[in-house]
Amino acid sequence: MTAYFDNAATTHLCALAALTLKQAEEEYGNPSSLHALGFAAFGLLNESRKKVSDLLGIKDKKSLLLFTGSGTESNNTALFGAAYAKKQNQGKKIIISDSEHPSVSNAAYELARRGFTVKEIKTKGGVIDREEFLSEMDENTFLVSIMTVNNESGAVYDIADLCASAKRINKNVIFHTDATQALCKIPLSPEKLGVDLMTVSAHKIGGPKGVGALYVSSDMIKTRSISPYLFGGGQEYGLRSGTENVPCIAAFGAAAEAGGAAMKENAAKVSELSDFISSALSDLGVKINVPERQRVKNIVSATLPGVKSETMLHHLSSLSVYVSSGSACSSHHAGVSRPMKNFGLTDAEADCTLRISISPDNTKEEAQMLIDGVASGLKTLIKAYKAKII
Repeated sequence: MTAYFDNAATTHLCALAALTLKQAEEEYGNPSSLHALGFAAFGLLNESRKKVSDLLGIKDKKSLLLFTGSGTESNNTALFGAAYAKKQNQGKKIIISDSEHPSVSNAAYELARRGFTVKEIKTKGGVIDREEFLSEMDENTFLVSIMTVNNESGAVYDIADLCASAKRINKNVIFHTDATQALCKIPLSPEKLGVDLMTVSAHKIGGPKGVGALYVSSDMIKTRSISPYLFGGGQEYGLRSGTENVPCIAAFGAAAEAGGAAMKENAAKVSELSDFISSALSDLGVKINVPERQRVKNIVSATLPGVKSETMLHHLSSLSVYVSSGSACSSHHAGVSRPMKNFGLTDAEADCTLRISISPDNTKEEAQMLIDGVASGLKTLIKAYKAKII
């Protein structure tokens, strides 16, 4: 028996997505080809686009949903596409939070290297510093990119308020949100939030890896405020060239359909398991890092007493229990978690913090495996650590 609690990194392919993927592989035509096989593939593409759009509550028929190769590509398309769409943007200000996913923060740093100004807003306690945000927002700010849900703490940021506040100061500002960790976890609508660009990804909701999507508002299209990031045959409305991965996109649509239908039920399951795990770990002396305001319950950030997260991770892995020590996209880079340091942890605490991410498919038996594994790890590893320093 295994206990997989690394669902914020990637999820198991859900049953409907797996079936759809298998069936869609038979539709091998290129969706840009003008013959029957191409039309069949094109039909699958648009059917999937509608399913993801419906999950996002998109009503405006003039807005677009582009399929990309990943959430990372969607984020890069948003930032670079907005930065270079208009000549007057170049060298101007971009605002991000200090806890963004690397696909946003590193894209922003690259734009800074090219002459743009980048300002980071503090997120202590899992809350955007609203006063700092408002003080940085000005007429020179052309782009804001702040995630909807933090991928390490589970903090939910108030995007609707931030977006409305930004646009009151500068009506022309472009607001992007990386909603990768929010999709199918909380009700999500780019139109209700008021954002211009939104990133989502298939493999965080039971879909396959290698497929993302980017919502682009009708205002962005009307004002030509986004330019292509990839150039080629002009697929995806000319904004993302490259032959679409139709089978995986079809599976994305299936996962969106399944996840949307079961969202309330799944949230209740995850919440119950999250509370059980958090309570049991607290009894072991583990500190649970709870954001000061709203959070998603599928992510539990747990700081161990005197044991490095990587050491505990390997101990748990030996017991077939799988968690992470932070963002999977940062796991091969040295250093402690920047988002958790900015949350308010010390370097030592951040270096001892696990990210436990829960799926509605997880069971209480699996949760008990995790708890027992942490308990045995603390007993063994703390003793070994003390013996080492004596």
